[in-house]
Amino acid sequence: MRPTTVLLVCDWQVRYTVGLATGLVDQGAEISLMTRSHTGEFGAEPAGMRDFIFNELGPDVPQMRIGGRVRDPRAVVDVGRARRAARRLAPDVIHVQDSVVNDPRLFAAAAARRRRYAITVHDVDVHPGDPGMGVRKRRLFHALVRHAGLVFVHAEPLREQLMARHAPGGAVVVVPHGSGAPEMLPLPELPSLLLFGRMSAYKGLDTLLDAMPLIWRRAPETRLTVAGKGRIAPHPALADARVTVRNEYVPDDEVRGLFGAATCVILPYREASQSGVAALARRFGRGVVATAVGGLPDMARAGGALVVPPEDPAALAHAIGKVVHSPELAGRMSREAAEAARTSLAWPRVAELTLEAYERHLRPRHRSRGITSA
Repeated sequence: MRPTTVLLVCDWQVRYTVGLATGLVDQGAEISLMTRSHTGEFGAEPAGMRDFIFNELGPDVPQMRIGGRVRDPRAVVDVGRARRAARRLAPDVIHVQDSVVNDPRLFAAAAARRRRYAITVHDVDVHPGDPGMGVRKRRLFHALVRHAGLVFVHAEPLREQLMARHAPGGAVVVVPHGSGAPEMLPLPELPSLLLFGRMSAYKGLDTLLDAMPLIWRRAPETRLTVAGKGRIAPHPALADARVTVRNEYVPDDEVRGLFGAATCVILPYREASQSGVAALARRFGRGVVATAVGGLPDMARAGGALVVPPEDPAALAHAIGKVVHSPELAGRMSREAAEAARTSLAWPRVAELTLEAYERHLRPRHRSRGITSA
């Protein structure tokens, strides 16, 4: 029985897609990758995406890239070339990320057929404060979900939300957001907090800044680092010398140091679906204090997290205070986070669940040969 072959397709969400690819390869699948050439996730570095994929997957994974803008007629050649390559590969499964709504050429090039593909929906709705989808993207998103044979989401609340909003025609399966193999970094001597990632209104930075004076009353030595690109609204706490702001894209080779310098990672979101930042925290053995929104409570059940109500500075300060005042608790949360990254949330385990869903919900094309089709 030959291995299942999977074509993974994404626009954004390259890091997630590559993580899933590593897990699928670990489980014996054969992977190919289709993306659009862009620098959005990689700090505007022209070679950033290419180098990241190469470093994670090596030279043997077939790749197809589409260049240019969506309406650039010169990109027709790229689309045709990618489509021919996809047909030659004849993958058993075509699995797209919901970011393909940004560039429908990717879906067209993948040659996916109705009810014969899988899609991962990372966000059922646009986050508050983020630019909304236009009419065209909304219609395309709805159609992609409705016509998929299999839809993946990262938490049960997102499954319920998707069913209510879009009534998908295929199965909807909950598979957690995966984590890379953990590295247990030593905790810092001084209590330090980290808020990391793209800065947007839904991330709740203002709630954390409101909580900082309450934290400093009991633990005045506590430091806070805010790191990521985006708009940061003025706030009195930002002027405090104990707060460091890096309002910029953080290169990959500096991320480890940021997480290693933190006692715990704070996710004070006012709305969320899942969190790639939480996956990074687990990878570097860091506990998380998060709000009870979207899929974050599911993440907490995996271990290494405390959960508080959203937009409640006092509750957030109380939970953070528990961690910074107790090295034992901080250490236990770090160990639990790393253990989750090693076991239930490891990419190979996520890939195992993903392959099981392919086999169960996408109709086999040649069952006698053990091949699953999209």
